[in-house]
Amino acid sequence: MQGRGQLGWLDRLEAEHDNLWAAMSWLVDDDIESAERLFWVTWRFWWLHGHPAELAGFEEKFAAGSEHLPPHQHALTLTGAGFMLLANEDQAGAQMLFEQSLPLYRQSRDSLNVIMTATVLGVLGRIGALRGHEAEAVEQLEQSQALLAEVGDGGLAADERAQRMLTVALVHNFLGQIRLNQGDLDSATQHFREGLSAGRRMSDRVSILISLYNLAMSSQAEGELTGASGFLKEGLSVAAEAGDETSVVYYLESVAAVARQQDNSRRAVRLLAAAAAMLQARGSGWLHAYVPRAAHDDGVLAVLRSRLGDTAFAEAWAWGSSVSGRDAVDYALETG
Repeated sequence: MQGRGQLGWLDRLEAEHDNLWAAMSWLVDDDIESAERLFWVTWRFWWLHGHPAELAGFEEKFAAGSEHLPPHQHALTLTGAGFMLLANEDQAGAQMLFEQSLPLYRQSRDSLNVIMTATVLGVLGRIGALRGHEAEAVEQLEQSQALLAEVGDGGLAADERAQRMLTVALVHNFLGQIRLNQGDLDSATQHFREGLSAGRRMSDRVSILISLYNLAMSSQAEGELTGASGFLKEGLSVAAEAGDETSVVYYLESVAAVARQQDNSRRAVRLLAAAAAMLQARGSGWLHAYVPRAAHDDGVLAVLRSRLGDTAFAEAWAWGSSVSGRDAVDYALETG
C-alpha cells in the first residue's frame, strides 16, 4: 500500500471491501488495538477509493476504547480517529483528538514517535491556518520540519520512512498554502514542488494529488493557465488510475475554473455538472480536507449562465450530468 504496487493492492482490497469493513466494525468493539493497526495499514484504501465516510462513527469508539492502551498505541488510535473526523469535515473534533495525542507521542523519543509528533503538528498547523491563525500555524509547521530533519531518513523501517516522507510532503504543502494566501507565489510554488518531490520519491498518490492540485493553484495565481492545466491533467490521471473518484471531482472543478479563466464557459459548465453528479453519487471523499476547493457555488454558475444564456447553459449542464465518470475525465483531459 505504500509503494509502486499500490494500485494492485487497492484493487485487491476493493474486492474484499465488505469483509474489510466487517472486520473493522467488529474490531472497534472487541479489540481496539487491532482496529488501530488495521486502520493504519489500510487508510490509503479508504481514502483513495472514496470510502472515508464509511468510517464515520468509528472515531468515537477509537477515542473511548483506547485509554487502556500503552501511550504510543493510545496516541496512534487518537490520531487515526482525528484523521477520520478530518476527512468527514469535523475540524474541531479532529483538532481536539490531535492535541490529545501530542503529549502521548512526546513520552518517547524513538523515531516513529518523533515522526508522528511531526505529523500531528503539521495537521494542526493546517487547521490553524484555515481558522486564520497563520503565525501560530507557521510555527507548528516549522516545528514539524525541525523534527523531521532531526530524524532524517537513514536507518528507518519502511513504514517509518513512508510516514516521514508523507509528512514532509504535507508540511511543505501546508506552508505553501499559507504563502500563497499571503501572495508570496515564489515561496508557495517552491514548497509545492518540494512536496511533489517527496511524494514522487515514495510513489505516494495521496501527497502527489495534494501537491499537483496546489501547484495548479499557484500557476493560476500567476496567470500561467497552460501550466495549471498541465498539473491538473496529470493529477486527474493519477486520481482516475487509482480509482479515486472523489478526488477526480475536485480536479474537475479546478479544470472548470481554468476553463472559466480562458472564457470557455461551455466547457466549465459541463465539467461542473459532471463533478456535481459524481459528488452526489460518491460522497465528499478526502482531498477537500487538505486543499482549498475551487469555486463552484451558485454565484459562479450564475456568471456562467449569463455568459452562455439559459438554453446553452441548460444543454451544457445536462451533458455534464449525464456522462459517465470515465467520459468526464476523458473530456477534461482534452485540450481545452
